[in-house]
Amino acid sequence: MAALGPPYYATMGTIATLFGPRGYSTSKQTMSQLAAPTAPRPEIINAGFLGYAFLVQGLGPLLHREAGGGRRGRTLWGLIALYGIGGAMAGLFPTEGRKHVLPGLTEDRAHHYGGVLSYAAILSLLVITPCFLSKRSDWRSWRWFSVGAVGATIGLATPYQMRIWTKRRGLLQRGFFASTMAWILVPALRLRPPPTENE
Repeated sequence: MAALGPPYYATMGTIATLFGPRGYSTSKQTMSQLAAPTAPRPEIINAGFLGYAFLVQGLGPLLHREAGGGRRGRTLWGLIALYGIGGAMAGLFPTEGRKHVLPGLTEDRAHHYGGVLSYAAILSLLVITPCFLSKRSDWRSWRWFSVGAVGATIGLATPYQMRIWTKRRGLLQRGFFASTMAWILVPALRLRPPPTENE
């Protein structure tokens, strides 16, 4: 289930881009712009956000089991849940939306907070999970992969958040989306339940 999330999102993002606004630039503009009120087909990328947020939840129980349950397992599962909630907020509340979700909270701000929540949760997962599984010798290479994913994510997300290289802001976002989704994909495949005897 979780392993389907990254390819699903990549597919929906590609379709949404093809049906995007005239003059839309993948290098300059973010994925969220495809869901703006002025976009011709915002429902496509919104389905991508929401579907990915749902599918990625399959990783929660796998990490919980691998960490041995308890506080560590609940922490990892909780971070997966927060990651999905942030992604769902991005799909439910469009960027540049002016309607009020709550008094003083517009759709645009809710979308922004969802992105922040999602980013904080996935970055925490990238850092904490290898620490929680540090005693697993067969996960040594995966821990190095996690270190690389953390470096790539921070390296790309920092200039994105600081609005450096605005002409490449879309590429920066897609870059750290790719690094975090690659991290989701690897443990999702590695932790899949073993087949039963009947299978």
